[in-house]
Amino acid sequence: MNNIKIPKIFAIIIGLVVFVGLVFGYFTIFGTRAADFEPRDVIVSNIEKNSIRVSWATGVDTQGIIEYGTTPTALNFFAPEAVKTKAHNLDLTLLSPNTTYYFDIRVGDTKYDNGGVPWTFTTKGAESSVASPTAAPTQAESGAQPTPFQRLKISDGTESCNETDCEVIKSKLGKGCSTQDYFLCLKKITPAP
Repeated sequence: MNNIKIPKIFAIIIGLVVFVGLVFGYFTIFGTRAADFEPRDVIVSNIEKNSIRVSWATGVDTQGIIEYGTTPTALNFFAPEAVKTKAHNLDLTLLSPNTTYYFDIRVGDTKYDNGGVPWTFTTKGAESSVASPTAAPTQAESGAQPTPFQRLKISDGTESCNETDCEVIKSKLGKGCSTQDYFLCLKKITPAP
């Protein structure tokens, strides 16, 4: 009778060890949450006429790629990182002066695009040879960024939004506009207050 109990107990112990090993292996391979890969604290800095730096953080070591372009629907240029890291800094160079660029960040097969609206920046303008002492610097020259909190409200959907020029949208709205305002206008979406 003891001969039968020993193999059963041994089989149960081996089964438990295999089960624990499989659970540990699963969490080692697949235990990382998707949110750990998502870029957070995206910052555009060192804005010059031909270059900028994009910085962001992730919860785990990743290797990202910035996809960028001069229109939000055609991000045709790529800048990959050289190594995996949690604190990312990537310089974009060979940019055109006084030009607005749009970008998203790709990690693996997943594209992160700031909630459906690509991040944006504008390079500084080329310096002029004759400087006017009384002229105030423009927004692009001073390095100031538009506030991301501005929203375009479309109250009843009857307003038309065929404008692509921020100055025209400002004159119609009586306030500033952002890239997000433009996309919301095109999609005819009323954001929640």
